[in-house]
Amino acid sequence: MKLSVNFSGLLAAVQLMEPEEKGGFSLEYEPTNIDKLDLELSVGKDVELKDVEIDSGLLSYKGRQVLLYIKANGNSARFHVSDCSTLKSMRSSGRFERYVVTNDTSGEFIVSNGSGRGETKARLKVCQNCLRQLNYKGCNTGSSIYPIVQNFDLNKFFSTYSSFFPHMPQRQAASAQTGYTDDWQRVSSHYKVEKEFKCEECLVDMSKHRLHLHTHHINGVKSDNKPSNLKVLCVDCHSKQAKHDHMFVAHDIRQLINDLRQEQGLLNQLSGWNALLAVADPGLHGAIHACQQFGTKLPDVGYYVGDEFGELVAKLELAWPKHKFGIAVSNHDREEANNEGWNVVSADEFLANYKSQASNLRW
Repeated sequence: MKLSVNFSGLLAAVQLMEPEEKGGFSLEYEPTNIDKLDLELSVGKDVELKDVEIDSGLLSYKGRQVLLYIKANGNSARFHVSDCSTLKSMRSSGRFERYVVTNDTSGEFIVSNGSGRGETKARLKVCQNCLRQLNYKGCNTGSSIYPIVQNFDLNKFFSTYSSFFPHMPQRQAASAQTGYTDDWQRVSSHYKVEKEFKCEECLVDMSKHRLHLHTHHINGVKSDNKPSNLKVLCVDCHSKQAKHDHMFVAHDIRQLINDLRQEQGLLNQLSGWNALLAVADPGLHGAIHACQQFGTKLPDVGYYVGDEFGELVAKLELAWPKHKFGIAVSNHDREEANNEGWNVVSADEFLANYKSQASNLRW
């Protein structure tokens, strides 16, 4: 059906105001840069459990990281973020109930009131089995899970595992002001030059990859441009700062930064587990916490596996070269390394049986 709109009343009102200069007006369709699927996931999409894919132990829907819950369970429902024992049990018993998948990180979910009384919004708790499955923040190898559940932040969780997924979360642009001053681009550029394009956290030289070097406000106040409040950080270090849970970093960017750190000799002498956590992909922190608790040797970060001709075939996020064992995010990297005689697994495969897999990594 053709849409016909009459703006004669509006134009007459403009004439009454006697503008100094007449302007033109046209009604045109302006497409959004938000994918239709992302819009659906932002409000929740009804699916069956069999429709949800598993990617490195995490829940995925058409390449997007998601969480899921059962709307009919009301405000007593728990939302799931990984392929935990609860979901595995439901799948094995054939219980394919209707779920809602979403990438909304507000923490509020639309649930049923019960007895056909409509729907309402409720704040749900995260499934504890999901967090244990991932050893999130070490909750399965030492840290108490109670404060982790109580303070669980979906933005932080999604950003932690952002490099595991090919599609970055898309959000509609906020209408509010960013808070940066009008001269921020100039201030930021000059400060990066002053610091010679080096990250002040990990010391990596980003002069050839300046797009991935940021200027960070230490106190979080974006209008406070005093030099004492500024810090130049690579995007990897920037994403790990407090209150930067909105930053999602792709896998190839994290690999690039560790490639540069490796080339510049910054990964050769890591001083311990905290230093390792600072440079490793945050999605592997659960595996690292398990290694630390079990007492393995400190692994290499950003290790290259070559073929018989010396050609690079795979990049491993964590590696124990002596044992030809490693952990990698990419399926391709795992397959290629295994073809060269290595035993390379994903983070969730490692965590599923880490004591057995890591038994010979203690020496």
